[in-house]
Formats: sequence, structure tokens, C-alpha cells
Amino acid sequence: MKQKRTVFFALVLFAGAALFAFAGGQSESKSQGAAPHVLKVAAQSWIFTKFPLEEVAKKFEADHPGTHIQLTRIDKWDAATYITDWSSGETQEDLFVGGTGSELAPVIAGGWLAPLDGMLTGKMASDKFVGGILADGRYKKPDGSGAYYPVLPFMGEVAILNVNTTLLKKAGLWENDAPVPIPGWKTAEFLGWFKKLGAVSPLGANVQIWDREFMQYDYLSGVKAMTGTFLAPDGKGFDVSSPAAHAWLTMLQRLYKDNLGAWTTTDIDGFAKWKSNEAGSFFAAASHGTELISVTKNPADLAYLDWPGADKNGSIIWTHAVWVPKVSKEIPLAEQFIRDAIFSQYFQQWSFNHYGKLPALKAYYGDGITRLKADMPFLLKVADSSSSIPLYKDYEQYLDVLSKYLPAAAYGRMSVDEALAKIQAESANLDFTDIRAR
Repeated sequence: MKQKRTVFFALVLFAGAALFAFAGGQSESKSQGAAPHVLKVAAQSWIFTKFPLEEVAKKFEADHPGTHIQLTRIDKWDAATYITDWSSGETQEDLFVGGTGSELAPVIAGGWLAPLDGMLTGKMASDKFVGGILADGRYKKPDGSGAYYPVLPFMGEVAILNVNTTLLKKAGLWENDAPVPIPGWKTAEFLGWFKKLGAVSPLGANVQIWDREFMQYDYLSGVKAMTGTFLAPDGKGFDVSSPAAHAWLTMLQRLYKDNLGAWTTTDIDGFAKWKSNEAGSFFAAASHGTELISVTKNPADLAYLDWPGADKNGSIIWTHAVWVPKVSKEIPLAEQFIRDAIFSQYFQQWSFNHYGKLPALKAYYGDGITRLKADMPFLLKVADSSSSIPLYKDYEQYLDVLSKYLPAAAYGRMSVDEALAKIQAESANLDFTDIRAR
């Protein structure tokens, strides 16, 4: 009898242990198999090349156990497709990395994006941003009640004069380990500087691209450097009537007629001329200037200058931004990823160190920069005072007008007076309502 009771209790203990083990296994299995907290992040394909998005996503996952970042590459934004999803309260993505103001205008004007004003604290406080870059993300609220930030620019491009240091030194335009600035706006001193550079530059003293996009930067940058603004006094488009506007377009025409300017009509041709290492300077984005380094393999071959007054009055800036659909169920997580990953020092500086994309935060223009360190204070000074091009309601129609007359004047095919007059006449009835807040 005693033996039977012993066997019975042994069986009970065994069964209990087995049940406990099973329950524990079930609990562990549930824990291991629990679905991770997923943040769906989309970016244009070029972002994956010129920013370490995959790397910072993995670090974010490691720093936030139980979170998974799902990355998707897309070729371009299709606002209509996204709006269709958002109208039903759904979204395929929680966070988008990339997109210019003109690309995002339909979703901003439609009020489809989550306000990101609350993120402008700590290291991302508004005074920590490069002024010209942050201003590019400030828009009028669709209901007309004020201004807000539906997007946050995370990188900037500034139109600037990229100079070939080897040719500057040959021309005697290099002193104290820095370029000799263009002395001023008087015709003789301005053209005299480029004549010195042109004498040693086989492909010309300055390359400029006069296509539909870059013609704006070519023209507006000089007017802004001279006066501090490029907008018409009456708010109807760009300044095409002031003495500064006339003087600058005349100077551009003189550069070309005097064989000092190598104007092109495509960006590919412009980049090719610059990368030949035979052009003295190249007016384009700062990052495009670094393409010379990709050829010569020596960062010392590039330095930055700009038109007289640009260090105070600024130039033209454009940006790419991060943004979150209002219908996303992961807005807090998206904001955390923006702060920890996209606006990390590593992410921001990696792109400048490899591709010349300007960081959005002022603190990232110092320690951690591995090339062109001496130029960073100047780049920051110009970018901080720069302005973006307005997003007019009839912006595309305005570009149609400008593209007929600005290049024609720059190439000397039309007089400056006639070009400016025709721009005024043919744009008089356009809608210059700007969705950006200034």
C-alpha cells in the first residue's frame, strides 16, 4: 500500500512539473513570438545612397527593444495615391524621409500631414537649426489660422560659388590659405576677378546651368546678395524691376559675352564641365561642388565663395524634409525616430562628409566634420541667411514664363530690358499666393 501511495505522489509531482514546464514554455513562446512594434518608413531611393538610413534604423532597433523599422524604397512621391489611402483613414507608411516643398505642396495644402511643431525642443529647438533650412519647413495652416511645421527639413542645399583651388592659385586669387573674395559689384572689379580666373581656366572662369530649375538660383542669388531679398516689392513674383535686378542680369550677360561664363542648358553638361577639373568655378549647390573631389580625390581642390554680400544677405536654399501622415497610428514612435536617428549627429554629418549635403542643425558644422572643415563657418553663415523660393499657386506657370526669358538674356539672345519687361507682362495675371509662411 505504501508503495502504491509513493508511486501515486510521484506521478502527481511529475504531472505538476510537466504542467508547469508546459505553461512556462507557453509563456516564453508567446513572449518570443510577440509581434514587434513596427514603424513603416519610406524614402526615395537616392536617400539610401546619400544617407546611412539602414544603419541608423538598425541602431534604433537595438536602442528600442521590441521595435522594428520597416524600410521601403520608392522612386518618387505620388500624392494622389497617398491621399486616396489617407481619405479612408489608412496609410501604407508612417514616416517619409525626403521630399521638397514643390513635391509635397499638395499634401501640405490639403492638411494631410501631422504638425511637427512640438518637436522643436532640446537639440532641435528652432534656434538650433540653420535659419534658412528651418524656414523652408514653415507653412501657412490650411485653415488660415496661422503658421506651422507640417514637415521638418533634415538637410539643405545652398546655391553657392564652388571654386577650383588649383586654378585660383594659378590665377593669383589665393591668399592666407583661402580664396580671394570677389571685391564688389562694380563692373570693372567683378569682371576683373573673373578675367584673372578665366586666363588660367581652359573651360571658362565660371560654369552655370540655365535649365528650368537652376535658372532661378542663377538669377535670384545675385539679386539677394545685393539687396537682401529677391521678391518683387508688390509681392507678385520675383524682383524683375529694380536697379539690382537689371544690374545682375546685365552682369550675367557680360560674363557670357566676354567668354568668362560657360553656360549650359542641362545639369549633366554642367556637372561634366566642372568635373573636368578645367573650370575655375561652378555656381550650383554646395554638394554639387564636391563632385570635383570625386574626380580629383583631394578635398583641398575645392573651396567655397559667393557673390559679394552673400555672407550677410544669404543665397537661395532648398531642402528635403521628413513628414508624417496625420492618419498614422505611430506618430509618437515616428517622432522618436526622427529625433534619435534622422537628426542624430552621425546621420547628418555622414552625408556631408560623403556627399556635401548640409546638416540642418548648427551644432553639426563643427566637430565630426572630416573634410572641408575650414569652409564650414562660411557655409553656415550663408545658409543661415538664405531663403527658399516661394511655392506660388501658379508656380509652374511662372517657371514657363521665366524659362523663356531669363536664359535668353543670360546668353545674350535678348536684351536685359526686353527680357525683364516680358516677364512682368506675361506673369501679371498669375496667382502669387504662397503656401509657405514667411
